[in-house]
Amino acid sequence: MRLKMRRIFLFLLFVGAVGVSGCGKNEITLWYYFGEIHDYHFRNLLNHLWKQVPFSVIPRKFNSIRELEDSLLKSQNPPDIALTYPSTIKDLYKSGRIAPVDTGEVKPVLRGYCEFEGKKYCWPVFKSFVGFYLNVPLALEVGMDTVFKLEDLLNLQTEYVVLGMYVSATLYTAFTFVYASEGMPLKDACVKAGEFYYEILHRPYVRLYPSPIRAQEDMILERIVFLPGTSAYAPYIEREGIALKFVPLINRKGEKVLFLSGPDLVLLKDGDRDMATQFVKVLYRNLKKDTVWRRFGYIPAVQLKEKNLYHDMNVDVPRQDLRKLIRSFIGADSLDTSAVERVCSKFREID
Repeated sequence: MRLKMRRIFLFLLFVGAVGVSGCGKNEITLWYYFGEIHDYHFRNLLNHLWKQVPFSVIPRKFNSIRELEDSLLKSQNPPDIALTYPSTIKDLYKSGRIAPVDTGEVKPVLRGYCEFEGKKYCWPVFKSFVGFYLNVPLALEVGMDTVFKLEDLLNLQTEYVVLGMYVSATLYTAFTFVYASEGMPLKDACVKAGEFYYEILHRPYVRLYPSPIRAQEDMILERIVFLPGTSAYAPYIEREGIALKFVPLINRKGEKVLFLSGPDLVLLKDGDRDMATQFVKVLYRNLKKDTVWRRFGYIPAVQLKEKNLYHDMNVDVPRQDLRKLIRSFIGADSLDTSAVERVCSKFREID
């Protein structure tokens, strides 16, 4: 009897071991952040993708970009993949928390994007551009042009408050690339962007806001005509019935400068590479024929055909220092050029 029981025990132990080893992981975890409108469409996209992959995708939405960034940089139990933003991707790379990926289907216009030491560290997904929102009827009513170069904003002939501004490292960086697109070295372009930011904040037709959200509220209430931001903000203003036009940044040569923003997918260091790669292939296949995301301010990266694309993915941008610098402009009687130069000296290429 004891021998028989021992054999049964060993058999059950063997079956259990086979069952555990044969039950491989059959899900992939995904962290992301989107605002209300984009989150609705992203959830719909995920629901569609789940039917096309042989595993489960477990999403977790965060309440803000900052919360997502902090969690990705500090969590002891990170996800397999994350949909996150360029500044976060650079920090994740520098901290060794993400792995290189194969991006064979990426458009040629994005060569060099998200690339460090000759390897790609993200799958480009949703791209938006930095520019200006323009309330067209209101602009025509107060005699404003609907197409303009960046520096034209320093010489508007109007008695009204028409332009909203706020403190933003992203805007400062985008303005830097406007001047860099003219052939300036990056540090010189940064100084020139600082001069522009200082001057624009001191124009009588500019209203300074504590945040882009407060500025968007006044745009919706038609208290301002122009507002800088990324094209992804458009649906949040347009849903209030505003006749909106998004105007890209234009340099002094009259050339468009399409400074990229928007989230991309990264593979965390211990993430499941095979399932992540399979998920991205299915995602790209769907986004190639997608017509929804363009209407909401994003262009799927696999559809990008635009020229004059610029990004700061390979540049270490001192974002916190930039925000402090911009705040120092407010209320200052003159521009402290040496302070601008000190911050701009911190713009460095990431190895």
